[in-house]
Amino acid sequence: MHAPPIRKIHLPSKSHHRPLVLLVLAALLPLVALSAAFGGAWLRGQQSAMESNAVSLVDRMSALVDRELSAQMDALKAVAASPLLDSLAAGREVDAVAFFEYAERVQGALPLWSTIVLSDVEGNRLVDAPFLVGGVRGRVLDMDSHRRVVETGKPVVGTILRGPRSVHAFPIRVPVTRNGVTVAVLSAVVMPEGFQSLLFGNSLPPGWIAAVIDAEGRLVARAGGDPNLIGRHASETALHARRTAGSGVYDGVSLEGTPTVVAFRKLHDYGWSVHFAMPRDAYRAPVSNALWLAGAGALASLLMAGAFLWLLVRELRLRRRQEAAREESLRLEALGRMTGGVAHDIANLLTVVMSGIAVIRSRPNDPDRITRVLPEIEGAVTRGQALMRQMAAFGRRSVYEPVPFRLQDRKASLEALLARSAGSAVDTALIVPDSLWPIIADPDAMEVALLNLAVNARDAMPDGGTLTVMAENRACRAGGATTPG
Repeated sequence: MHAPPIRKIHLPSKSHHRPLVLLVLAALLPLVALSAAFGGAWLRGQQSAMESNAVSLVDRMSALVDRELSAQMDALKAVAASPLLDSLAAGREVDAVAFFEYAERVQGALPLWSTIVLSDVEGNRLVDAPFLVGGVRGRVLDMDSHRRVVETGKPVVGTILRGPRSVHAFPIRVPVTRNGVTVAVLSAVVMPEGFQSLLFGNSLPPGWIAAVIDAEGRLVARAGGDPNLIGRHASETALHARRTAGSGVYDGVSLEGTPTVVAFRKLHDYGWSVHFAMPRDAYRAPVSNALWLAGAGALASLLMAGAFLWLLVRELRLRRRQEAAREESLRLEALGRMTGGVAHDIANLLTVVMSGIAVIRSRPNDPDRITRVLPEIEGAVTRGQALMRQMAAFGRRSVYEPVPFRLQDRKASLEALLARSAGSAVDTALIVPDSLWPIIADPDAMEVALLNLAVNARDAMPDGGTLTVMAENRACRAGGATTPG
């Protein structure tokens, strides 16, 4: 009797792209998240760099303005110490011609001085060089700063004002002291162009505004905005910032109405301050971009994580289907291999049944002979039913249902299964001691495992050999190790 052909099971073709996509997603997911985080940190660093740049410009410009004012004041002190003014201590008038010539030489070295004014302690102008201010003699324009020089005996920088020729300028005043007494006040009317050139000499980023504000809160110099605002009062936010602190960064609004973020520093010796204003939109743009980047990175990470999980679930399902199909293929292959061994047993059982039937038919009236034949027929039928159950269990697709049972009770049927599956060339032995503990397993699955073991052993020993299957008790110890029970 020939074994039936084995039906081939075509497993689903495994996609090579899905694992690759999973690998790429797994690699890109942390990369996208880290890129978004680093990008956001870099953008926030850009904002910090803008602020640091503004503070650095303020510090450098403050030092330049302070040095320029100090240089102008030192030069004026040197003029105030001239012997040409010693006559004032004796109550005599100054040699106006000699002082006028001396003042002209000084102005040649200091082009920002438009006028040198000598005034008495009452504020009356005694000498104007190189020309008479306003065309007539009179009092000084900024009496407040003049009075402070007389009262304190210290140099003072006055406020910027529009002069008679509609030109803005500010005075630097020093006392003319003889024998410890202030006998006059010497003033230099300084044009603000020098400070304007200092500001314009520093290349400003687009939209930035730089300004120098005097002690009275008026603009002495300005760059980057409307240049026609010299002499006007600065914004209230700028004045409030320097009233409350010597330096820092504040939110303001430019005189043109543009929201700004401003870094400033105050010159404590003179009461002036230097301000650098950045457009608020440009200053906050890196943080806004960082938030957008973080949001986009989070969204991309979520989408990639979702795609990764979706593909992973599909891959696991595909693997389960492949494993189920492979298991079915192995089961049917084992059934095909078993068929060759079982076919011979079935033929023998059928021979016993047919022989018994023939005996009964030949002697239907012989009860003794029928009684002897019937047990043989019933035994053959019982063994045939057992074989059919085993084959049905091997061939059907069923869910494993582990149950407790004694292996000793199935020893005889398992020995026969091993012998049939291994073939006549392989001797089989099943050693199951009576003291063996009950096991929990699916009986059909266990028989399939033994069947595959026997078939593999037969294939591994084409020239014959011995297959021994032994069961023994094992007790588990801590850590997962086992010891014989």
